[in-house]
Amino acid sequence: MRISVIIPAYNAEATLADCLESVARQTLCPFEVVLVDDGSTDNTRGVAARFEGRLMLRIVTQANSGLGKSRNAGMAAATGDAYAFLDSDDIWLPSKLEQAFKALLKYPKTEWFYTSILEWTPGKEESLRKRACSQVSSIRAFLSYNPIVPSTIVMRRGFDYTWENDSRLQEDVGAHLRVMHRGDFPKMLSKPTLKYRLDYGMTADVEAHMEKVMCAVAKAKGLGYISEKEFKLYQVRKAYELARTFKKRRDEEGQEKWKKEALSKAKTASVPLGLWLRLLVLI
Repeated sequence: MRISVIIPAYNAEATLADCLESVARQTLCPFEVVLVDDGSTDNTRGVAARFEGRLMLRIVTQANSGLGKSRNAGMAAATGDAYAFLDSDDIWLPSKLEQAFKALLKYPKTEWFYTSILEWTPGKEESLRKRACSQVSSIRAFLSYNPIVPSTIVMRRGFDYTWENDSRLQEDVGAHLRVMHRGDFPKMLSKPTLKYRLDYGMTADVEAHMEKVMCAVAKAKGLGYISEKEFKLYQVRKAYELARTFKKRRDEEGQEKWKKEALSKAKTASVPLGLWLRLLVLI
């Protein structure tokens, strides 16, 4: 089972070395690493070049097109039996690929997998904490708890999956809903595999991120992947996430704004008990 690692990178020189170092230190070596340089104007390629002697590294270059097109380009270029995705500002734990390899062999009928993560603020190792993560066995569960982080995903080659190509939309949520709508749900693996960098990249501007996400989910609703009722549920979930983010930042104004939004949306949505409890803890 040959695993190709796919890393989209845009102006990533500040974080790429740590990212690639985490791949080089895996307990199971990747078959290859496909780095997609998404039109970088900094020294991203130079940083990547330093790892050519340690990794079977190939660099694919394209005009700046966003994360979705970058991951799709990486999949098109990769030659392994499975793909493992890693964003250039994230860091894998050493056993990531070994756990993926074992899961691919143990569950031959499962097309894709994900794991929990450790949230992390660089320079503050005491901030490292495990984020709650649940098994996605229904679209409602996915929309309620949103547990799938792209840098934890592993999928088999040949799985009918395409990331969103429109850079105005969030690249993953609509793609997930498309395959879940047809009944292809991922399996959650038990151990965390990722140090997820907070307040960096898309998480730095969470309100802009929210807009892209909801546009992607609105598109999925228009395509019939989810209902209006499910759309309203996801509005609650995302408002809760923003309130939680601002709480972590000790931004009381932002927290209050999105807490009110979550509670307001919850009045007209069918919210599961687990999400209600999280809202109450947030309050």
